[in-house]
Amino acid sequence: MINQKKPLLIYSKKGKIMYKDINIYEYINNERAENDVLVDLRDANSFRCGSLPKAVNIPLDNIAELYSLPQDKRICVFCQYGEFSPQAAELLDDAGYEVIHLTGGYKEYLLNKFKEN
Repeated sequence: MINQKKPLLIYSKKGKIMYKDINIYEYINNERAENDVLVDLRDANSFRCGSLPKAVNIPLDNIAELYSLPQDKRICVFCQYGEFSPQAAELLDDAGYEVIHLTGGYKEYLLNKFKEN
């Protein structure tokens, strides 16, 4: 089981809360809201091999598509390891979205699913 922590709030240089960091596995098991939009930023081939339930695929090379997401819903972004999704979270936050960055990425989610079984 993962070590559960409070969400990390990311602040801008001006002290404004930008977005929250939440471990992907903790989010799926505890924090997920029905109206959240899960965005898998991995390439299409990786997405086809598996993703989080109800996730949509917007690969990083199509980053402009992020701006077509509904602004009245919370957007939760993740990638393979959690390395590239913070940039997407920051872009969405700058555009006025409520954003959660799912840390650890899809790899973290899979590792914890295997530990469950």
